[in-house]
Amino acid sequence: MERYEMAELLAKKAGVSLEEAKNALERNGWDMLDAMIELERARNKTRAVDVDPASGPEWDKQQAPRPVKNVSQKEPFFTNGFRVIWDYIKRLGKMSVANDFVAIRRGKQLFRVPVLVLLILAVCFFWFTIPALVIGLFCGVTYRFEGKELGKEAVNKAMENVSEVAEDIKEAFRQDGHDSQE
Repeated sequence: MERYEMAELLAKKAGVSLEEAKNALERNGWDMLDAMIELERARNKTRAVDVDPASGPEWDKQQAPRPVKNVSQKEPFFTNGFRVIWDYIKRLGKMSVANDFVAIRRGKQLFRVPVLVLLILAVCFFWFTIPALVIGLFCGVTYRFEGKELGKEAVNKAMENVSEVAEDIKEAFRQDGHDSQE
């Protein structure tokens, strides 16, 4: 159906001018149902059709609009996408404050900071923070996460594996040093 015919049909069904129908269709991406709903809302009226249940064919002839339930305005993709991203960022922010990053050496806790602080340091002072953490691994420091989300056994097992790898590398350097002295 061509756009002119759509506008003509909508104007007839909604009882509005052709121009109003065309504008409503344009605002709603040429979706006939959305345009009809908009026009009905604008006029703030609902048409009731008296129908005798015994006269089924009469119903078809009237072609009354069907009732629409729970019609909500469509949000633009950008707005909805931004809201999803913002909700995710808020959830990450709450999680990063509720969980702690802990450094331990020889069974004593060196420091404990919220994960948010660690993230800020890693982003703002990358060339200082990451090497300091790696040097800490080679000096016998182990790292853990504590909290509801990150304090899980699997996460801390991975952190222990990183510490073990650092110890293995240290041991390999010690053995290479002893081999070269002989």
